Amino acid sequence: MSFHPRLAALGLLVCALTAEAAPKVTIAPITGDKRSQVHSQISAALCRTYTCVASSRVFTKKKPDWNKMKAAGVTGLLVGGVAKAKSGKGKEVQLSWLDKPGKAAQSWSFPLTSAGKLTSSSLQTLGSDVGNLTSGGGAAGVGAVGALAAGTTAAAGDTLATTPPTTGPGGAGAMAAGAAAEPLPLPVTPTPPPPGEKSLADTPVAVDAGANQGYEAPRHQWRFAVELGADFLNKNLSYGNQAAGSILRPYSASLFIAPHLRLELFPLAFFGDGLFAGIGLFGDYSLSVGLKSNFSNGSDNTNKGTTYNNWQAGLEWRLRFWKDSDLAFVPFYAYGKQHFLTDGDPQGVGFAGLPQMSLWGHKIGLRVDIPISSGFWIIVGGDYILWKTKALAVQDSSGNNSTSFTGSSSGFEAELGFHIGIAGPFSIRIYGMYSTTSFTFDDGQPGAAGSASDRYLGGRAMLRLQF
Repeated sequence: MSFHPRLAALGLLVCALTAEAAPKVTIAPITGDKRSQVHSQISAALCRTYTCVASSRVFTKKKPDWNKMKAAGVTGLLVGGVAKAKSGKGKEVQLSWLDKPGKAAQSWSFPLTSAGKLTSSSLQTLGSDVGNLTSGGGAAGVGAVGALAAGTTAAAGDTLATTPPTTGPGGAGAMAAGAAAEPLPLPVTPTPPPPGEKSLADTPVAVDAGANQGYEAPRHQWRFAVELGADFLNKNLSYGNQAAGSILRPYSASLFIAPHLRLELFPLAFFGDGLFAGIGLFGDYSLSVGLKSNFSNGSDNTNKGTTYNNWQAGLEWRLRFWKDSDLAFVPFYAYGKQHFLTDGDPQGVGFAGLPQMSLWGHKIGLRVDIPISSGFWIIVGGDYILWKTKALAVQDSSGNNSTSFTGSSSGFEAELGFHIGIAGPFSIRIYGMYSTTSFTFDDGQPGAAGSASDRYLGGRAMLRLQF
């Protein structure tokens, strides 16, 4: 071939490569590939020839979403995992090519070197077969760039042989040259490299910076969460060993509502998804709305403004001992306050003998997140409260706290709930709750009782956003 036909063939090659957009493929994370060595090698070999679309764009709840793949124009999806070799010696990577729901279009099993990497011949075979698959089963479509990435060389004529006919000056000569050239043979099965061979598996690979841009492996620890909802509570205050001369008044509230806000922040989760990423801060706040207490004494019927609020702030650690699971054991500590006070209008009127519960103290507890599926969890938790409040103020008929009884108190809280995914980062959480506070009065206090028990029973419904 003279100089001019060669130049024409080269021009035709450039035009063909630039005129036709590279097929889009997705390379899913390889399970068992602890250091992402195999994934990096495959990305380096394929993403120079094809447009690699991040798996996060075409997966929904860790499963391929064929609607998303179609919308993104993805031709096929490469999935697989590292496992023990069937021969019993070393490890191998098992790969499958998916281009539609159901059975894989093609599968491979490649041996790994002692360093846990693919050999150059395995990468060459994979690149050739993917070329066949993306071109509809015809000649391998790796082209010049793909052949170099797979560790092979090809002449311009080899590439032109798979390029559609093009008219124009030099086109006939270029086609003749392409027809005369024979494509280089490719191995049909992966073979280990001969002793001493330095393959692509043993040399640094430069991954295209844009090949997997935006990819992020599935995360099991969120960075920030906010919940907004309400508590629905029943309250009952009663006494034990109450003598005839006791001035203490029992109390009950059948149902009241307290809007509730919760915030969570996991600073270390911004830098990774490991064990320490589960260390976070949290805060809760709830406050009653429109709550009134009714006192009836013959002809005297009074509704007095009442306030319930409960807040806590603390530290928790979501311990996930299985990195690919959302199962978590969550020990936590919190400092909290709880108030139930009849302190509103009408002024100058009080409930004689009613303790004003104003408590503060420390909580230590454990919660367990039990995933049934990716969108449904069971949540079980409980905590012990050491209330540091040493005295209870008791209201008189004028609304003043004229009496105070000393003692000690502690509490216990338990909850059982469900986390239900709605869409994307949104979910709802529904809980059943029980809490009790026991206050033991000091001896020798006229008008007191042996103990007081303040119980809350109810539920909570929250809309949650986490990311």
